[in-house]
Amino acid sequence: MRARLQDKDARMWMTRRMTLQFLASIGKIFDHLTGTEAQPTEQRQAVNEFRRESAMSTANFNQPYEEEGLVPFPADGPMLVKKLNVAALKTGGVQLTLTGNGPDGVRLNLGEKELHAVVHMLNQTAEKAQWALGAHLTKSTGVTVAGPAKPRVVN
Repeated sequence: MRARLQDKDARMWMTRRMTLQFLASIGKIFDHLTGTEAQPTEQRQAVNEFRRESAMSTANFNQPYEEEGLVPFPADGPMLVKKLNVAALKTGGVQLTLTGNGPDGVRLNLGEKELHAVVHMLNQTAEKAQWALGAHLTKSTGVTVAGPAKPRVVN
C-alpha cells in the first residue's frame, strides 16, 4: 500500500491477516459513517451497497501514482503494518493509523468515498495474491470480495 503524505512516499505492507481483520470490521465503520447503526441488517447492507457503488462510479483507478520528488518513508523500505487503528473524525470521515515496529506511523484521513476506494483496492490486491478472503468474510461485514466463488463438492 502506498500513500502520498505531503513530501513523503509512505510505503506499507499489509499481511493477509491484517487485511482480513480490517475488512471484517469495515462494515461497522461504514455503518457509523452513514449513521445506519440502528437500522435492520438488510437495510444497512442495502444503504452500504448503494453508497459503495456510488463511490466506485466516481473513482478514477486509472490515474497512475506519482512518486516523483517524494522522499521514501520509511527510508529503509516499506513498513510492515502490525497495528491498524480506526478513529472517527468530527468531519464525518475516519482516520486510519497504520504502525509498524517503530514509533512513527502513517495517518490517513479518509472520507467515505476514499475509504470505499481503499477497500476496493485491498480486495483487488487480495484477489491477485489469491488470498481467498471471501471464505472468511461473511455477508454481515458489508464487504463484497471480488471474484466468483468456486463451487465446492462435499461428500
